[in-house]
Amino acid sequence: MDPDDEGEGRVLIEFRLLGQVEVWRDGGRVEVGGPKQRAVLTALLVRAGRVVSLDQLIDDLWPGVPPARAAATVQVFVSNLRRALEPDRPRGAPPRLLVTSTPGYVLHAEPGAIDAPEFVRLAEQGRLALDDDDHERAAELLARAAALWRGSALADVVDAPFAQAEAARLEELRLCCAEDRVEAELSLGRHTAVVAELEQRVGKHPMRERPRAQLMLALYRSGRQADALAVYRAGRRVLHDELGLEPGAPLQALEQAVLRHDPDLAWEPPEPVIRETVPSGSMPTSALIFEEPGEEPGRVLVVDDSGINRRLLVTALTELGHEVRAAENGRRALEMLRGSQDSDDGFDVVLLDLLMPVMDGYSTLAAIKADTRLNHLPVIMVSAVHELESVVRCIDLGATDYLPKPFSAAVLRARLRSSLTAKRLRDVERDYVRRVDEFVAGEPAGFDEQTARDDVVGRLARRFQQMTRDVTAREAALHEEIAALRAEIDRTRAGASPSGAPPGCRLAGTRGVDS
Repeated sequence: MDPDDEGEGRVLIEFRLLGQVEVWRDGGRVEVGGPKQRAVLTALLVRAGRVVSLDQLIDDLWPGVPPARAAATVQVFVSNLRRALEPDRPRGAPPRLLVTSTPGYVLHAEPGAIDAPEFVRLAEQGRLALDDDDHERAAELLARAAALWRGSALADVVDAPFAQAEAARLEELRLCCAEDRVEAELSLGRHTAVVAELEQRVGKHPMRERPRAQLMLALYRSGRQADALAVYRAGRRVLHDELGLEPGAPLQALEQAVLRHDPDLAWEPPEPVIRETVPSGSMPTSALIFEEPGEEPGRVLVVDDSGINRRLLVTALTELGHEVRAAENGRRALEMLRGSQDSDDGFDVVLLDLLMPVMDGYSTLAAIKADTRLNHLPVIMVSAVHELESVVRCIDLGATDYLPKPFSAAVLRARLRSSLTAKRLRDVERDYVRRVDEFVAGEPAGFDEQTARDDVVGRLARRFQQMTRDVTAREAALHEEIAALRAEIDRTRAGASPSGAPPGCRLAGTRGVDS
């Protein structure tokens, strides 16, 4: 299904700052005027979502003495930009993107529509993955962040002082992102592949010690010990000649490690994951293996009445590797869910918007949980409503999670992973019970009947005991959390210190993530 709602008339607008300042509307480049007008757009974009006063815009354009008609000129620029950004806006209709807000203006953009904040978000998530030793994902995220760059930041407006400061900040983040990605690549054993890139970076930024250390390590692991030491000596010479300094302690320690062939410098591939299986016995091994579910992508149904929201969610989920379909309201979602139960391509999880005009999220969630064919599906509620009472109501109705807007792709990935893992564990448990039932009913030949029955019953009893303990613990934790949330609501109603739903509110047994 096309995630767009053709009746909404919404378009995708992209703002690009990582290179020349550009605006793209539905795949076509928008002409945004001359240097001063582009500078106004840039000043609003680097402060997107915040009010920028008219005085601030005048200072941005004319940092010295502004012309006599500076305010009127800025107003003309804003009017021109509004026409360029929303050419189909009817005469007299209020603007949706570039809005007047005392004492100036604010530019509204969809999440991910401006490349600079998107780059920062991806770089931060890549750094977190690196800290978690998830080097493959870190390399992927950091490479995606780097791919957003088309040249020097704010290249065609960099003469303005405010743009110079922002460009310098972005360029520093770009270098840090590149260094983080190389660290991930080195951890994955790709030392030879990054040598040429590191040689260029060290030549361009000879004072930065981190890429120099990375180059030394990459050369050493590529069997080029002498070249690694030459890189150190060149860096020491530059620091001494330019600043009168010696290399930092980490770089000196690396030189000594290279000299003595320290075994800690050698790259070792990660250890393979060994999956345990139940020992073979009187029951066939294929019937007894209980495998933990993996992290493979799932089939996700997105339910949201907003076409732009559906499109953004479908794009984000597809980039995470999931197979995604979308429904514009609760009724259509129920039709799709029930239809999928009769085929082999059923859904694994539902992302359900809370506030919809046609069958809202509460009613849709209740209908899913009341249907015996669907009630096993995890449902993640998505909403801009942050009140605790709304969270508790969704939990009572059977929601797996409650995801407040706005949220990042990393938060979305973590929440989906948690819900998918829980569903797959339940699916594995049900399949285990089914296979045992089939085995017991089949009375396999070649076994002593009493011995086989005792063996199967013993194993089945142990498994069920563990399953019962797990379910009991999960239910107890969930009831405790619901009780705590209800108590919080009661305190708020009684006039105690009010508290909204925490931004990373999670159900029992899960790990909270701020959005």
